[in-house]
Amino acid sequence: MAAPFLVATLLLTACDTTPNQRKEIASRELDKLDEKANAAAVKTKDELKEAGRALARQRAERKRREARGPVAGKQVQMERELLGDYRNLAQVPADSIRDAYVHFLQQVRDRKEVWTTEDWDYANSIYKRLNDRERVLHGDIILRHATKIKALQAEYVALENKADLRDYQRIKKEQAGQ
Repeated sequence: MAAPFLVATLLLTACDTTPNQRKEIASRELDKLDEKANAAAVKTKDELKEAGRALARQRAERKRREARGPVAGKQVQMERELLGDYRNLAQVPADSIRDAYVHFLQQVRDRKEVWTTEDWDYANSIYKRLNDRERVLHGDIILRHATKIKALQAEYVALENKADLRDYQRIKKEQAGQ
């Protein structure tokens, strides 16, 4: 991008300037480009530092939540909401595990916009248990259901990543306001 600009500048001035003048013009233009590159590098470095602080704060908040542990009754409530009739995962057979994922994902879709990061922690815990059950049953799940489960797992990961990003943006906004 810089090279075409420099070439264009030199071509426009080439007819009416001496070689020394063209060198001086090229030198000035290169100095301007260096200044812009340095300014961009400083800005990028500052943005990286800010992002690092935000990520560190996000990790610290997660560790505090984990250290505090689950709120009494909240895990059971979330299991009831997210798994419904499939709450007792140990008893879910291979021919019903797909339905458990479908129910789980529908509940996540319905609640994702109002969930706190703590709610996502509970959902992640339930999701991991659901995946553990799927791994136990994997050899007995028909291909059509296994394919649907993979698609639902990918959707969940995307929704959870979006929630993480939203939390990260909240932290960055709070930091900017400090």
